[in-house]
Amino acid sequence: MNKSAKKGISLLLATSVLASPFVLVPNAAHALTVEEVSADDTGVDEQTEYTIEFEIDKELKAGGTITVKFPSGYEVDKNLKKKDVTLEDDYGDKIAIYSVDASKTTVDIEVDEKIKKGTTLVLTIDKVTNPDEKGSFSIGVKTSAENTFKNEKISIGKSSSSSSSSGKFGVSLSNKDTGAATSLTLGKISLASKTKLKEGKYIYVNFPTKDMLPKSISKSDVRVNGEKVDYLSILSNNTVRIEVPSRVDGDNYIDVEFSKSAGIVNPSKADKYYTFIIEYDDKEYKSKDVEVTGSSSSSSSFSVGMSDYKAGARASYTFDLELSERLYSNTDIQIDFPTADMVPPVLSAYNVTVNGDQVSNLSTSGSRVSFRTPSGFKTTDSVTIRFTQDAYITNPRTAGFYNITAKVDGKTYRSKDFQITGAATPTPVTVDNSLATIGLTRATASTPAGLQIGIKGLGVSIPRAQGFVEVVLPVGFRAPAYLPANTVTVNGVAANYVGVRGQNLIIYPSQDIPAQTAVQVNIAETAGIVNPATAGVYSIGVYTSEEKGLLFARPTTIVALNGVSFKVDVASFTKSGKTTALAVAPYTVNGNTLIPTTFYRDALGFQITYTKTTAKVVSGSTVMNFKVGSNVATINGQNVTLPAAVQLKNNIPTLPLKTIADRTGYKIIYVNGNYTVYK
Repeated sequence: MNKSAKKGISLLLATSVLASPFVLVPNAAHALTVEEVSADDTGVDEQTEYTIEFEIDKELKAGGTITVKFPSGYEVDKNLKKKDVTLEDDYGDKIAIYSVDASKTTVDIEVDEKIKKGTTLVLTIDKVTNPDEKGSFSIGVKTSAENTFKNEKISIGKSSSSSSSSGKFGVSLSNKDTGAATSLTLGKISLASKTKLKEGKYIYVNFPTKDMLPKSISKSDVRVNGEKVDYLSILSNNTVRIEVPSRVDGDNYIDVEFSKSAGIVNPSKADKYYTFIIEYDDKEYKSKDVEVTGSSSSSSSFSVGMSDYKAGARASYTFDLELSERLYSNTDIQIDFPTADMVPPVLSAYNVTVNGDQVSNLSTSGSRVSFRTPSGFKTTDSVTIRFTQDAYITNPRTAGFYNITAKVDGKTYRSKDFQITGAATPTPVTVDNSLATIGLTRATASTPAGLQIGIKGLGVSIPRAQGFVEVVLPVGFRAPAYLPANTVTVNGVAANYVGVRGQNLIIYPSQDIPAQTAVQVNIAETAGIVNPATAGVYSIGVYTSEEKGLLFARPTTIVALNGVSFKVDVASFTKSGKTTALAVAPYTVNGNTLIPTTFYRDALGFQITYTKTTAKVVSGSTVMNFKVGSNVATINGQNVTLPAAVQLKNNIPTLPLKTIADRTGYKIIYVNGNYTVYK
């Protein structure tokens, strides 16, 4: 019984108890469940490897045993060793084995660590010889915590379909060079009559050669019928086993896709007749012949040196390659890292060297870094490529085995597998950024402006000098090629590094920012960002390196250049790029902005007259009279209550901005003490 069926039974029992509180439910018996038994070779009298998947319903302590009993007719190698047996959970994590003891038809495996109740285990046993006659055979499994064996049948010597009903299926490779990393599509395969995909059953993809497969494949890099898979594993031979995802349950065809980041590489030897075999429901489907050419690749592997092997850590990377041909100056090199999130959006050529010389023409695209050897490079066939710590390369966020591909002058080299240790990326927590803010210090067109970004919370923490905040400026904004780190602060501390990718800003904080923490990013006007030349509403977005998708975006209004900008407590205003002094700096009283009467004349062009006790402002047909010390004004003959009383500063009346703007059709943009008034 598969796991989804067991969950359904549990839910039914729970529902019954809730609906009928006096119904007695018997205690569940402790018994493991065998979910599937498979063999690499089901031919008669063949020595092969068996895979058994089962779920234990009672905790197995360290020192406990798992016993597998093969029926009469089978034979297990009496010299079976620990290296011939593997045990892992259904997340792919290895479980330690203390000892293995084999008789003619029985294997006893003593575990060296505790296994929790409800764990699904995948056990592989090599050197098992099938019976010498065809038939259906039951293989039993139990643990020392169980009383009886649970069995699952397997067919030996059963004939199988060699292809789909529509003939051999097609294979698509993105690269046909020997040893090259490639994406792979298998299908479409029409299943045999009345056969349909069923959630929880397995699809086996048999590759032509074992060297095509990496140590591990991420489930996010594999799709079945267009849907991401929930579980897969690489068996010890050349087979990938994929659990049928629930979203394709009932489909009568198979189409399997491996993305390039899955780590699949072509065979190291050129041939026109490579074939893939897909197995499902005891039937085989064979591909058309696939050609792999040998014109532009090398199977030589190279070592990877790193300063830190922990998951998600920032590290330097060093590659030592022995090339099949000599390397010259101005030669193209491409490095493909295992995942795109390892490579920062902005990477400087200063931090990448070949044999100690700084590279040229460096660019990045996803997981790929491309560059050239510099002019005057000394010709050699032995090279050391180094990415320094300041290149901001970060390790994959999930522990496991990985490899890197280098393409040098059109020839491909693949690294030896290297291991990343540590825990997987944390699950994001829920945060509410509905009140997050983005504002420009100046809103006039073609004007240098700063940005002030208020993030209410992060779903995942940002590690200092490794993770980053990315500010996406829309088309029209101009960003300089370089921003000094001291022109940007994150929570009041100067940024560790600021990169520019097109119009986007990549900001690495100098301190750890925990999840659910508010973040204030301030970019000074001196950083050199310039507003668009065309007035309108522009949307600015915010992302982080640690979370998928947009964090939030906010509209910002850019007004015509004749809009007027000023700051609280600064005795000047700017209009059309020109700054003019004011006799009195704008200021606030109980949240209300008061501005000297002369501002309305010099900045907005109104007619004004004033004394130490009164002020008159005329804009078109609107006439406004104010008295110093009074919070009542007369506007077109009617009394209007002001938000703040008129005050006298330096012998000039100061008047409330909002009242006058509202009555004359002007609008106000305000960001942290920075104002823009426009019409």
